[in-house]
Amino acid sequence: MIPISRSGSIKINNHFKDVFTSLSKRIKYVIKNGARVRGATCNASIVNARFLKRLNTEPFLKRLITASPEDIDKIISIFINFDADIKLKSNNLNQLLTAIFINTEYPKMDNTKFLKRLEIDTCPYCNRNYIYSLSKSSKIKPELDHFYPKSKYPFLGLSFYNLIPSCQTCNGYGAKHEFDPFIEGLKSPYLINDNDFLFTYLLKRLDYLSPLEGNSSVSIRFKKKVAGNNKILKLTKLYNKHGDHILELIVKAKLNYSDDYREYLSSYNGLTFTDTEIDRLLIGNYTSLSELHKRPFSKLYRDIALELGLII
Repeated sequence: MIPISRSGSIKINNHFKDVFTSLSKRIKYVIKNGARVRGATCNASIVNARFLKRLNTEPFLKRLITASPEDIDKIISIFINFDADIKLKSNNLNQLLTAIFINTEYPKMDNTKFLKRLEIDTCPYCNRNYIYSLSKSSKIKPELDHFYPKSKYPFLGLSFYNLIPSCQTCNGYGAKHEFDPFIEGLKSPYLINDNDFLFTYLLKRLDYLSPLEGNSSVSIRFKKKVAGNNKILKLTKLYNKHGDHILELIVKAKLNYSDDYREYLSSYNGLTFTDTEIDRLLIGNYTSLSELHKRPFSKLYRDIALELGLII
């Protein structure tokens, strides 16, 4: 829905430093002792033990953990080329990697520190909910979705660009959950462009005072969308619960509210507003592309306000 800005190399390298030592020790342990999987000991085959030893080098692990969104496909190919059945839960290497990355090392990760590095305030999948995090000890924090699901791609369990902060709705069983992006045509928020999604609307009637649930006077639609994301995350259905937002913008446009209010703010004594700040005050949301992550529904507001001529 909205892009996540790429993090600088310092933040990504710091993430790698945070996880490397413990991860490397765990791989060595599993090679030697196996791992507990569903109550039974799973030992590495000779071939898989050799592969894990190759994996357990600083250059290989750094490439894995810090792979760019564009290079994650190449990482996946390396593992699938080694073992074509690696995505199956019954596969020996899948079980070993799950025990290492998902069951042991991922729970150790400092999610609060990781989320602070991203500097994003709303769910990038839907832009409908805040994803604020409080202190490390607090249970109030967003979920981290494994864009390439951990059941099929456990080796990406700690990869920086595979961890997407999300709201509970988008990461739940009825939405993103364990769907495979390759099969469903899902596009990562790190690869989403500003214009991959464009909102529009259909006004059925101007019923501002009493829009009825399930019988909204406004139908929210997409001029453009990533079909896989829209289908799996049910974006059209969810946004059509929020027609009242659009009605308010339509009323403002019909009252020529924007011109009068813009003139008032521009001439306000004692305060100076930039054009972007006036736009935000005018429609009640952020409009700058770099700030859309700061408030829910900002992408919707921006697209519809542009269509209505409330902002330019």
